[in-house]
Amino acid sequence: MKTKISPPLGLLLSGLLLMASCIKSPSREKTPDPGPAPETVTYDDLALKSLAIAPDANERIFGTVVFAPEASAGRWNGRISGYKADRTQLVAEFDAVAARVTVDDAEQQSGKTANDFSKPVVYRLYADDGQYKEFTAVLDNDGYTGCPVVGIVTDGQKGVTSRDVWIPGRMVIDRQEGECDELAAEIEIKGRGHNSWSRDKKPYAIKLAEKSPVMGMNKQKRWVLLANAGDRTLLRNRVAYEIGRRTQLAWTPDSRFVEVVLNGKYLGSYQLCEQIRVDKNRVDITEMTAQDIAGEALTGGYLLEVDRYYDEPNKFRTKYRDLPVNIKKPDEKVLTAGQKTYIADYINKVEELLCAGEQPDPAYRDYIDIDSFADWWIVIELCHNRDTRLPGSCYMYKERGEKLCAGPLWDFDLMTFIPSTSFLLKEYEITDFSKEGGDRSLWYKRLFADPIFAARVKERWQAYKPAFETIPAFIDAEAEKLEVSAGANWDMWTLTGNFNRDETLAWHDAVELLKKNYSDRLAWMDGQVAKL
Repeated sequence: MKTKISPPLGLLLSGLLLMASCIKSPSREKTPDPGPAPETVTYDDLALKSLAIAPDANERIFGTVVFAPEASAGRWNGRISGYKADRTQLVAEFDAVAARVTVDDAEQQSGKTANDFSKPVVYRLYADDGQYKEFTAVLDNDGYTGCPVVGIVTDGQKGVTSRDVWIPGRMVIDRQEGECDELAAEIEIKGRGHNSWSRDKKPYAIKLAEKSPVMGMNKQKRWVLLANAGDRTLLRNRVAYEIGRRTQLAWTPDSRFVEVVLNGKYLGSYQLCEQIRVDKNRVDITEMTAQDIAGEALTGGYLLEVDRYYDEPNKFRTKYRDLPVNIKKPDEKVLTAGQKTYIADYINKVEELLCAGEQPDPAYRDYIDIDSFADWWIVIELCHNRDTRLPGSCYMYKERGEKLCAGPLWDFDLMTFIPSTSFLLKEYEITDFSKEGGDRSLWYKRLFADPIFAARVKERWQAYKPAFETIPAFIDAEAEKLEVSAGANWDMWTLTGNFNRDETLAWHDAVELLKKNYSDRLAWMDGQVAKL
């Protein structure tokens, strides 16, 4: 007889529990919760609560377009201003009380279904019993000027209200019907400027996530949107930079006219411009490090701005002329005490040689590049840029192992191209510096006391004059491109102040006055330079 061997008690219990877990008792099986019973949508319930077209779902829409219902039920109106949009395949977001929604019998899903908004779009909202109501969406598209569009949408469509805080977002350059290169990029944006930031129409600084060429201009990360809010013509900066580009200054900013749409709001006509930066495509000098503290490495490169605002973290005033010098590069993250001492001593040596004696010491020519100082002066005087005499936006740079150079040019929207038959800088010199913030001009009165410098100016003027004589034609060509944009801009903004003496004129008349003042100044300077 065989003996039956029983399994251990623990193993037996485990097996029973396993078997029990595999058996589902009908009485204990959990049924899915169906949720609340759907409410019946009646005809009286049917309603379109909101309708919008957002940039997240539509590539060439530069801000959310919100439709508004008319007082009479049934029609909803939306508007895209400042740029020409492709309305043929737009995805709308809507909130509706309806059993289902259709357009031309096609079922609609909010945020997913595209429709042709170049014509009225009829939304049909159905009740459960098949009755329906219709709502017609009409999307107007006006204000197209012919200029390319810079469309910017910040994260969360947050406003740009500070010159210090960068706001992340996206930027698209839409050529519209032009021929420029297009661009879609991650960016950061903030405000910029001093006097210009106080105006209603704000200027902005743009920082691309990666260096890119923009609208045919050289690759870089940093760009500015000049508002030209105080310039009736909107042309002054553009014309001045073109004059500079016809000299031999090493680099002068390039720019393009654009329309700006920020978070769906059309802001008017802007000038997308290269910003002054140390870069091989801009101010091409050595980017210094904190280790550049001895020998030739200490000699450059430095980027300086002589400016009355005197607002950079690192700055100094010169010994003889009390000029306010801002050290732009190396910046505050890099600049060492030794570097600051070197460049301050260098500038003070230039002033000593020019200003300490009754006549300039010719040795100053070992310290500055007189050709660049001649060219910078020619452009400033030809444009009659009074801001430089304060001084304002007077840039200089010094490359490693080389002389101090004048430039680049910057800031010509105010107090320029004004009628005058006198020089700004050649004969102007302030000697009483007791008043803080008083006018201080550059070294040109002393420079022109040197016959060598005066002769170089005369020589370079004669070389450039044929190119300067075609600037009025350049103004005509730019004005033709800008005409519609300028009209739209001044329909939006009010110009205040009397900086350029054309503020009360119509735009066309202001452009004609700009040309006349330039031509008169060109003729006057030609006669004066001939006497040098």
